[in-house]
Amino acid sequence: MKLAWASLIVLVFLMGSCASGPKTDIKKIDWGGRIGTYTYEDALAELGEPDVISESSEGMIAEWVVRRSPPVSFGLGFGGPGVGVGTSVSPPPGGEYLQLRFDKNGKLAEWTRGRY
Repeated sequence: MKLAWASLIVLVFLMGSCASGPKTDIKKIDWGGRIGTYTYEDALAELGEPDVISESSEGMIAEWVVRRSPPVSFGLGFGGPGVGVGTSVSPPPGGEYLQLRFDKNGKLAEWTRGRY
């Protein structure tokens, strides 16, 4: 009986941990077709608050991180009785982003999707 409860708890935990990610699958959107009509307010409603935003006299650039690579590190160590030496190495974080540039009127003027 205890094994069944433990299995159920693990299953619920795993299902909950998979529920992250962007609200919308940005890869399926025709961003080019939205140029000139899609507004910053539309983006907020569809994508949520941007992770980075900058404004200039030409308009605004907003960037959403749509997927982060999981952190990874590698460790190596050795030692003898009472003495040990070790080190770890972590590659830089990575992921995918969506950058939308809006003109002075708040309309989509340009878009970029890439990896960092």
